[in-house]
Amino acid sequence: MKRLIIPAVVAAVALAWIGQAQAAVETYTVDMNGYAVIGFVGSTPEDYARAQQQANSWEAQRHLMLKPVSMKAVAIDQSQGVALNKVELRQAIVQAALAKTP
Repeated sequence: MKRLIIPAVVAAVALAWIGQAQAAVETYTVDMNGYAVIGFVGSTPEDYARAQQQANSWEAQRHLMLKPVSMKAVAIDQSQGVALNKVELRQAIVQAALAKTP
């Protein structure tokens, strides 16, 4: 019986640790007079890569008309060690959206 319990406990602990190791990407929405921009913000290089994937996926779905056309998605890199306040973050999202081609 002990032989079955020990591997199950080890597997459960490993799964719990892996779940905690994955950090979440923060999502912010900025309203620009009827046009919305969703900013996926990554605070580590891995999170930024995940934010880019999410923004690219959103944009692909938007172009296929699966997401609202009036909402654009961008990825913001906050992994350089400088934390942005809410005003700076909003400005970064707007600048990224304006720099991105339609």
